[in-house]
Amino acid sequence: MNRRTFLKSVPALAMLASAKAGFSADANTMTSAAPQGQPVTETEGVIKLIQPDLKKGIPTMEALSKRRTDRNLSDKKLTLQQLSEVLWSADGVNRSDGKRTAPAARAKYAVDIYAVLPEGVYFYDVAKHELKLVVKGDFRRDSGMQEFVYIAPLNLVYVLNLKNWQDESRPMPQSKRDRWIAVELGCISQNVHMYCASEGLGTVIRGMIDENKFSEVIKVKPEQILMAQTVACLK
Repeated sequence: MNRRTFLKSVPALAMLASAKAGFSADANTMTSAAPQGQPVTETEGVIKLIQPDLKKGIPTMEALSKRRTDRNLSDKKLTLQQLSEVLWSADGVNRSDGKRTAPAARAKYAVDIYAVLPEGVYFYDVAKHELKLVVKGDFRRDSGMQEFVYIAPLNLVYVLNLKNWQDESRPMPQSKRDRWIAVELGCISQNVHMYCASEGLGTVIRGMIDENKFSEVIKVKPEQILMAQTVACLK
C-alpha cells in the first residue's frame, strides 16, 4: 500500500480521530508535575520501562483545553518516567486481555511505534512495555526534515504492520481496513497529545519524514512509514 495513497484515501476526520544519556531523572529536567524517575539503563539492547503512574495528571477537560501543536521545543532531557508514560499512553496495554489505550479494528493493531533517541532507534514492545534496540546511533535527522526534530530527545515514528491482518477469517475491504487503520493512528497520536498536555510537554504530529531514508534505517518498505511525532520539553 502506497503511503500517499493511504493518507489521501482517509477522510480528514478519521485522521483526527483520534538510551542512556538521552533521558535522565535529574530534578532540573522535570516539569513540576513529573515524578522522580530512575536513570535509563540498557541491558543487552533492551530498555526496561517504568509502569505509568495512573494517579497523576490533570483533569481530562483541562488537558483538552491545553492540547495543542508545539514546535518551540528544547533539547532538555526527559525522565525515564516520562519516556515510559508517553509510550504507554500512545498504545500501551491497559487491560488484562492485552487490549490497549488506542482502539484498533478487530484488535489487529496495525501501527508499530519506533522511538528515535539520541543513542539509537528502538522498537516499542507493547506487551513487555520495553524498548528493543534496532540500531545504535543518532538517526534523528533521518526521522524528520525540520530543525526541532534534530534536537528533540524523542521522535516517534509510526510504521504500518499488516501481519495481524494476513490470516483474516472475516475479510474486510481494503478501503475500509485502511480507514480503520487511520483511526488507530489518529487515536495513538492524540493519546500522545493528551499526555503531553497533562505533563506540560510539547508535541507535534508530522508528515515531513523522508520515508526512503528512515525505512533503510529500520529495514522496512518506504510505504510502511506512516507519520512521525516529536515529543520534548518546551523552551
